Amino acid sequence: MSDLYHIVDEIVAQNIGKRIWVAFSGGVDSHVLLHLLATTNHPDLTTIHAIHIDHGLSPDSTSWAQHCAEVAKNLNIVFSCKKVEVKNIASLGMEAAARSARYLALQQGMTENDVLLTAQHKNDQAETLLLQLLRGAGPKGLSAMAKEFQLGETSVERPLLTVPQSAILAYAEHHQLQWIDDPSNVETRWNRNYIRHNVWPVIEQRWPAASRTLSRSAEHCAEASELLDELAQQDLAQLGVDCETGCLPVSKLLSLSSSRCRNLLRHFLIWKQLPLPSTACLHRVIDEVCLAKPDSMPIVSWQDVEVRRYQDQLYFMSPLSKHATHQVITCNGIKEVVFAEDQVLTWQKANEGIDEKLIKAGLTIRFRQGGERIKPQGQSHHKTLKHLFQQWAIPPWQRDRIPLLFGGDELVAVVGYCISDSAIVSKGQQGYFPILKNSK
Repeated sequence: MSDLYHIVDEIVAQNIGKRIWVAFSGGVDSHVLLHLLATTNHPDLTTIHAIHIDHGLSPDSTSWAQHCAEVAKNLNIVFSCKKVEVKNIASLGMEAAARSARYLALQQGMTENDVLLTAQHKNDQAETLLLQLLRGAGPKGLSAMAKEFQLGETSVERPLLTVPQSAILAYAEHHQLQWIDDPSNVETRWNRNYIRHNVWPVIEQRWPAASRTLSRSAEHCAEASELLDELAQQDLAQLGVDCETGCLPVSKLLSLSSSRCRNLLRHFLIWKQLPLPSTACLHRVIDEVCLAKPDSMPIVSWQDVEVRRYQDQLYFMSPLSKHATHQVITCNGIKEVVFAEDQVLTWQKANEGIDEKLIKAGLTIRFRQGGERIKPQGQSHHKTLKHLFQQWAIPPWQRDRIPLLFGGDELVAVVGYCISDSAIVSKGQQGYFPILKNSK
């Protein structure tokens, strides 16, 4: 149990001035963490909050929430409970789907002034490493669980990650704690439970220090992953790209060795907060998209990610939503127009732009059908939209989604790109520029 008491000092020292929350499931691990903090009488630890997530996956979930509330009350702990709906179990798996719903609920209402403590321990870390090995994970996956990470604006810490489960159980028994035993924890149809009950006892019998040595391996993998991350940042700078952009230059990407190329792609997806592909899918990105002919329209997709290429740029994006290209929207006056694709057309007053009289006379918003022509401001001849889109290097999949403003049958503006010479205000007068923004 001596392993546990120094943890309180570490938690307080790392989180001066922050509100401390404990993710309290009611199981033995989180109960021990909560009890330890509540009874330590540390002078700088005055207020502790416990938060329980009711996943609604068990008929006993309501009674578990009541149990947690009673424990918190007896410990004089501020308690809150949130109910969530666990979705996408079939595609993500039960553990990942529940975790996704739980983390989404936990970060709501928390800020950078909060810290959330979770109670995973050394044995959990070893199980996670074994699971990742069996999934064929690389260094990042084999790092298993980080000691701390960000959840939105809030820091999440795992203070028990170096503590063996035996020490936690010894503390619970010494203090005669009453905790919840979730029946699903013994269902070996779930991979983690299978390892815990069928595989781990055999490993631990042969190698008693397995949890310690596997945790050490996870730390080594975390260091290797950090180095790969630094290498990817160097390569990104060499390519002249920052993480704000949604694309990478193909020719420069392919100038890297194949392993550095794949490393950069993985880390770029992580920085963009996009799901990682399988190894086979990552190879397809290189073989089928990066190495495709310049005039082709390659695409590789997985989960909610699409990778496309146009000219020398590799685009990473969410799947395109359905778009009604034949819709016609009436635009009377300088009012916002909301589109189904979470976009809104607004007007910005300026010393140039479209004449207000033309706008009030009535415009229509349409989308490209083919054959449209416009004479952009300052140019002497009409040009086809096809020619202009090529000149502006607009990817083909975006072209049919760009709003076009018509006055009668005349194209007077390509929103975000140009205004017709005939629609522009006279010199010295004020007009309006149409601007397309995301509504979310």
